[in-house]
Amino acid sequence: MLRPFFLTRVSIGVAASAVELAVELPGRAVQAAVSLPAVPVKVAGSLVQSYLHAGQTVAGLAVKGDRVIATVFPTRSDKPEWATFDEDLDDEAGPTGGPGGDRGPGDDEPDVPTGRVTPRTT
Repeated sequence: MLRPFFLTRVSIGVAASAVELAVELPGRAVQAAVSLPAVPVKVAGSLVQSYLHAGQTVAGLAVKGDRVIATVFPTRSDKPEWATFDEDLDDEAGPTGGPGGDRGPGDDEPDVPTGRVTPRTT
């Protein structure tokens, strides 16, 4: 047996689906009338879902763009001479004080609370 062309089979399948939907239409109309109050909630949910999906797609494209940019323009590993970092300032200050530090030579306690709780002795 000869098989019809692909587009012919697809168009026959679409026609059969249209007939099935037409047969189910009266029952679906009653069901739609019953569920009509839920339509705004479904629409709002669909809008939020679409918005979140679009945001994920845009974020994925941004990550892909970052990869391409990193490939074309490799990052430099050296630090610019005009930049100052907190780690550099801490190393210069040292444990005896100076700019950014006021601890004495014997202080091992940090300047900020660490969250440790010591029991009270009464």
